[in-house]
Order: sequence, then C-alpha cells, then structure tokens
Amino acid sequence: MFFAAPFVGLLADGAPSAAQADTPGPVVVADVRGPLDQRALDFLVDTVRTADAQIVVIKVDNPGIASGDPSELFAAVADSAVPVVAWVGPSGAEAYGGVAELLLRVDVAGAAPGAEVGYLTPTVAGGEGVDVVAGADLTLPLFDDAVTITPNGPNPEFIEIVSPTIGQFIVALDGALVRGVAVETGETVIEGGVEVVTSSVNVRFVKPDLFTRFLRLSIRPEATFFFLVAGLALAAFEFYAAGAGVAAAVGALSLFLAGYGMATLPVNWLAIAVTVAGLILYTWDFQRNELGLRSIVGTGLLLYGGFAITNAAPQFGPRWWAVLLVVTGVALFYLFAMTSVVRSRFSTPTIGREYLVGRVGVAETGFDPEGVVTVDGARWRARSHRAAGLGPGDSVEVVEVKGIVLEVGPPAPESGVRD
Repeated sequence: MFFAAPFVGLLADGAPSAAQADTPGPVVVADVRGPLDQRALDFLVDTVRTADAQIVVIKVDNPGIASGDPSELFAAVADSAVPVVAWVGPSGAEAYGGVAELLLRVDVAGAAPGAEVGYLTPTVAGGEGVDVVAGADLTLPLFDDAVTITPNGPNPEFIEIVSPTIGQFIVALDGALVRGVAVETGETVIEGGVEVVTSSVNVRFVKPDLFTRFLRLSIRPEATFFFLVAGLALAAFEFYAAGAGVAAAVGALSLFLAGYGMATLPVNWLAIAVTVAGLILYTWDFQRNELGLRSIVGTGLLLYGGFAITNAAPQFGPRWWAVLLVVTGVALFYLFAMTSVVRSRFSTPTIGREYLVGRVGVAETGFDPEGVVTVDGARWRARSHRAAGLGPGDSVEVVEVKGIVLEVGPPAPESGVRD
C-alpha cells in the first residue's frame, strides 16, 4: 500500500490534465474601434501572437488605417499558431482600406447585416493606391466603393458568415475545420422541446491599455478638430481670466490630444492653419467688443477647417454634424463665457453699468487706445483717444459704456464722484 500511494497520486494528478485537454480553449476577442494607428496595430499584433486561446476574433468597426504599417499585422495573421477570424459589426460598422484587406487575410470573415465593406485602396488612408492580396477575385465594386452586407446577399465572397451579433458569429464557427483544427465553440441543448445551439466556450474580450485608449480619444477627424478648437479657445479664456486654473489644465490636455490626432491622421495642414486663423478673428473681435464681421469670417474659416481637416476621403472624414456642433459651441463660448469671465475680472457685481456714466476713476495703465481703469474700486477695460494723453495715475471720467468696455476721457473741471 505504501508503494502504491505515489502511483495513485500520479493518476490523480493526471486526471485533471486529461480533462482540461478535452476542454476547448477560450475565444479571445480583440476590440478596438475607430481608425487604426500604429498603437492600435501593435495591440492587434500582440493579441494575435500571444493569445492563449482556441481562436482569436478581431472585432472590426474601423473605417480605415489612419497611419502606421499594417504589414506586421498581416504577417502575424498568416503565421499565427491559432486560427484568426474577423467579424465586422454591429450593424453600421465599417471596414475600409487596409481593414477590409485584413478580411481577405484572416481564416474566416463574417459581418453583421447593415455593416459596410469596401474602399480597399489605399491600404493606409491618404496614401497611394496599392495592389490588394494577389489572386483575390473581387466581383463587387470594392476598390472605389463600399458594399452594405445583407442577410441574403449579394455580399463579398470573403464574407462567409452573416450574423447580427458576435456571439452568434462565434457559435456559427462551431465544427469548422480551420488550419486543420476543428473549432469547438457551440453545443446543442434542448430548450422547450426545441434544439438550440449555444456557446460552449469562455469568451474573453481584450482592449488596448488605458493610455492608448486615452490617446485614441482624438483618433476621429472631428475629435481632433474639437480638441484643437477647445484648447485654443480655453487658452484665450485663460488670457483674460484672473490667473491660471482648471481651464488652463483642460486647455493644455485638449491641445495634447489634438497634437496626437494631428500626428496620426492624414491631416490637411491648410485646414489647421485656417482653423487657427478663424479663432484669431473671433478673439480680435472680442478684444474690440465687436462680435461682427470678423466673427462671421471666422465662422466660415472654422467650418472650412472642420470639414477639410483630413485627406482620408473616401475611407473616412469628419462627421458634418459634429463639426457644426463645435463651431456653434465656439460662437456661444465667445458670446457668453468669454464675456462673463472678463466682466467678473474687471468689475464687481455690486456695480451696475448703467450708473457708470459720469463716474470718475483712476487710470491704471496707459491707453493705446485701450487700457485699464479703476472706478469705485472695480477694475474695468476702458478705451480712450490717444489725443487725451491719459497715463497711469491720471483721473478719468466715464463718458459712455459699450458692453463691458468703458469709454473714458479727462474729467471736466466740475466733475466728482456721484452718489
């Protein structure tokens, strides 16, 4: 019995291993959305090469490759030790350019009804056209156009499975012989007297690391446009605000994200310059307290900059409604937020502007032709003619109020502070 115990132990240790060997491995789903950049491509390469799984599924909702080299991903798929499949979904998802080419290279490709596949060239958006997988027989117009997947076709021949959800796609793979391996992803059960096929494997979703996902907040063209405009507008806001604060930090973060977007997208630099010029015109008008012609021109420049910010058409471009929202937001920001912050800096809530005409104060700065004055303890932006010769410490009299800017001049001999 003593000598038999080790052999019993070995059998006991071996039993779970045998059971585990009969259990199919998990299905790993790589989920990254939006245009692909090099960081996203590296994430997919790492997932394909290192996944401890029965099968790797690439969940596709990518309107193209914005930048980077997809050749390493294509090689990783070809050399993978486990089957690699892809599913375009849910309905409305897009697979254009190099992402559509990826569907030609995986072992099995599927899509949801309503998903779109096409615009196979160029592989990287904004680049030159290239030859897609040699020998691919593409009968549908997929090079210069896109096809919407339907349940009954006609669909691209490389879309082998049409299923509305990724769960149904994974179950539909059950029994398929991929690279000589029989895929086991489903089992038949009886529910209410009806045979139903359900998933029999553990499905594990993986996404890029948190920092990559943070950077990719600006990967869409309209997002880059938003962060650029927001960052510059908040910089102007902080210029007029009383010291740096939360707005300065948010503005710096916005410009950082805008910089990442401009570094990864095929950017139209003329559109970037036009966007900056539009914001300068808005700020110029605000400085003069005249949101008029310059602001109208600035609005037009911002619209052009937003719509033309990338050279990635036809694979992807900015969403028109998002650009309109951003431009509208800029106009409201300069009209209300900027006006409020300047009023709060250069006045106090106890002073009504309608009572300022005739008040006497002191100039804090010179006038060229604008400066700063103090009236009843409150600081105001003010404007005066250079011919008045007013300088720091001189007495001034308020002769007119234009919005949040006071028109001042030398006080009349009989002037005094009125109650």
